[in-house]
Amino acid sequence: MLLVTMSFTATSCGRQKQQDEYKRQGIEQMDTKEYSKALKSFNKALSLSSTVGRNEKDIALYKASAQHKLGKNGDAINTINGLIAFDKADYRLYFLRGLIYADIGKSTKALADLKKGCALSNKSSLYVSAYETLISQGMDKTAEDFYQEMPKEARAQKKVMRLRVIGYEKKGDFASALHFAKSYLIQYPDDTDMKKEEAFLKLQS
Repeated sequence: MLLVTMSFTATSCGRQKQQDEYKRQGIEQMDTKEYSKALKSFNKALSLSSTVGRNEKDIALYKASAQHKLGKNGDAINTINGLIAFDKADYRLYFLRGLIYADIGKSTKALADLKKGCALSNKSSLYVSAYETLISQGMDKTAEDFYQEMPKEARAQKKVMRLRVIGYEKKGDFASALHFAKSYLIQYPDDTDMKKEEAFLKLQS
């Protein structure tokens, strides 16, 4: 019985090391944008386990990222949905799914997931990233709805305030753009580019 136990332990340790190696390979391949290879590595890593623990969840999240990078958005969403079934409190799952929905133009679903992911994380940096993503995808109305629910700390971030200035200027709302430019300069008074922008907006208002 002792020999059986020792053999089982050795096998488990061997599988864990192999899984970790495939995970490491996959992450390196993601870094070098070899997404097809990365997906294969993550699938191999997951095949070595019949349970879903923290490590398997992390690997599956990487897998979903690789699927998204390959344009396999439906597969990526299915992978994330499976993870959410195991853990409904992991902000990363909703955030990534929200980014994917934004990428494929599903603004309502993107907004819901990004709001939930950011709320669960309570990280200002995540709010900033989500807002920036919605703006970059041309989802101005969705971005505005998201902005209205951002905490003050996130709204005061440099990148967000810059985007507000740019957004209002593009709309031709120079008065609002000037308002945000002034607010920006109160917090970041040494920004020479924004000083030039403020001077320009004063001429337009």
